[in-house]
Amino acid sequence: MKRVSAIRRGLFTPLLLAGLACSGATLATGPLAAQANEEANAKAVSTSPTQESDVAAYCRNTADAAAEARIAWQTWKLLALQDSLKLQLEALEEKRARFEEWVERRNKILSAVEDHVVSIYGRMRPDAAASQLATLDEDIAVGVLSKLKPREASAILNEMDPVRGAQLAQSISSLSSSRIGEGS
Repeated sequence: MKRVSAIRRGLFTPLLLAGLACSGATLATGPLAAQANEEANAKAVSTSPTQESDVAAYCRNTADAAAEARIAWQTWKLLALQDSLKLQLEALEEKRARFEEWVERRNKILSAVEDHVVSIYGRMRPDAAASQLATLDEDIAVGVLSKLKPREASAILNEMDPVRGAQLAQSISSLSSSRIGEGS
C-alpha cells in the first residue's frame, strides 16, 4: 500500500518507472494497484523524446548488471546446493560405516561362539542353561541361542526371566532378519 501511495504522489522518478517498465515488474496486485500502474504507465508514455532515449539507455546500461547479478545469484545457489549435497553424502557415508561395523560385530559374535560350547548348552537342562545364559553377555547369549536347535532355544528362553528372555529373543530375531536380507 505504501508503494501505491508513493506512485500516486509522484515520488518515483521517470527513470525508475522506465526501469520498471523495462523489467516488466508489477508493484502490487488488486484494483488500487491496477489504477496506480495505469497512472505510472501514463506518466511513462507522456515522457518527452529525450526521456525516451534516457529510458532506452537506462535499459541498455542495467541489462548487463542485471545479467551479472542473475549469474552471481545462480552461482551462489549452485554452491549452496553443492555444500548441501556434500553434507548429505557425509551423513550417508557415516551411516554406511556404522552399518558395516554392526555387520562385522555380528559376524564376530557368531564366529566366536564355537560349536562345542553350543553343544554343551544344548545338552543342559533348560532351567540350568537359562540361568547360565541369563548371566552371560547379551552378544554371547544371542550367539549361543541362535546356534541351538529351535526347540532347545525355546525351552531355554521359556525358563528365563521374561524381561531378559524378551531382550534375547529380540536380538535373535534381528540377527535372523539380517541373515534373510543377506541371503536375498
